[in-house]
Formats: sequence, C-alpha cells, structure tokens
Amino acid sequence: MPRHHQIIAVVIKQYGTGLYRTCVSLGTGNMTYLGTYRDERSANEKIGQFWRAWDEGQIRQAEDLASLITEPSIETRTVSPPITPITPLAA
Repeated sequence: MPRHHQIIAVVIKQYGTGLYRTCVSLGTGNMTYLGTYRDERSANEKIGQFWRAWDEGQIRQAEDLASLITEPSIETRTVSPPITPITPLAA
C-alpha cells in the first residue's frame, strides 16, 4: 500500500524566550515557520487558519504556504530569527 502524504502542524514553545512558533510540514524535508507569537492562543489560531486553507484546497504544496506566513512583530523581531522555510540538505 502506498504511503500517504503526512502533514504536521504544530505550535512550539521556545522556553528561552517564552514565545510560541507555528510550524507546518507538508512532507519529508519540508518545514515552514508561519509565525511567532507572545501567546499560545494566537499561535493556535494561526494553525487553525492553516487547516481551514488546507480544507478549502488553497494549500497543496509548500509554495502555497507563503500566503499564511506572518511577519514577526516589532516586539518579537529582536528575539526571534526571521521566518523562512527550511529546505532539506542534499544527500
């Protein structure tokens, strides 16, 4: 039986800063950070936006995630690295 596409959408708490980051992976070797937030509720809302966009067919590949990426606020810009997609390393 062929393996299905596994999607992972998570909120990660950065204990050093107390910030919450939203991350989405549409498959092996692909992880995109959607945003950084001071509260867990806002981070969970961003994950909810992702799932709604997925259910509506707006997102089918990693490039489609660009519309959901939130620029960091001025408050978090100094403590959080820029939000960029992580690409796989060449084998």
